[in-house]
Amino acid sequence: MNAEATFRAKAPGIMAKLLSDFPIGVDDAAAVLGNVGHECAGFTAMQEFNPVVAGSKGGWGWRQWAGPRRRAFEAYCKRNGKDPASDEANYAYLFIELKGIEGSEKAAIPKTIAAKGLDAKVIAFELAFLRAGVKHYSSRQQWARVALDAWKKAGQPASLPSAPEIPRYPEPPAAPLDVPPRTIPASDKHQADTDGSKWPGIIAIVIIILIALAIAGAFF
Repeated sequence: MNAEATFRAKAPGIMAKLLSDFPIGVDDAAAVLGNVGHECAGFTAMQEFNPVVAGSKGGWGWRQWAGPRRRAFEAYCKRNGKDPASDEANYAYLFIELKGIEGSEKAAIPKTIAAKGLDAKVIAFELAFLRAGVKHYSSRQQWARVALDAWKKAGQPASLPSAPEIPRYPEPPAAPLDVPPRTIPASDKHQADTDGSKWPGIIAIVIIILIALAIAGAFF
């Protein structure tokens, strides 16, 4: 496949990943892909053709990471056993930089979102994330339009990755109601105790009166 065909085949899936991983819209994702498409010639050139710094390794990968950022990317791939030419490694490091896990590019997504219109978003992302010496905005914007067209032809939301399956466990059985024992208010309890304590005294008085009456009857 030529560069555009390769780019069209890959762009919708990568845009879907971006839409899943960041709070962005389709135009924002297309703006990111437009810049990526320009940098790596539609995913067909991982190594920079003519390094800006003579004698240097030049840029590498989707974003053409160069200098300290290239070294950081290569170190990430080495630590994690990833092929630096693979889509997986390139997306992973793009994600890491955009999230601010490594580097200082965390502002790129908010600035891209804030820009109005696809062409402006392409410029905003380039300024915040790539900061190229030579801008080539017309090329970046054309790649972004190709990405957006490829997305639409791929079915738009149908290209989004499905939501991860969340295990659903059965609801636990309802716990038996813990009914507390009926309590008697202190005031009522005191009254009940007081009322109960009267009866022995009354009975004793009645018995004494009866005995007294019996004795008195014996003398009369």
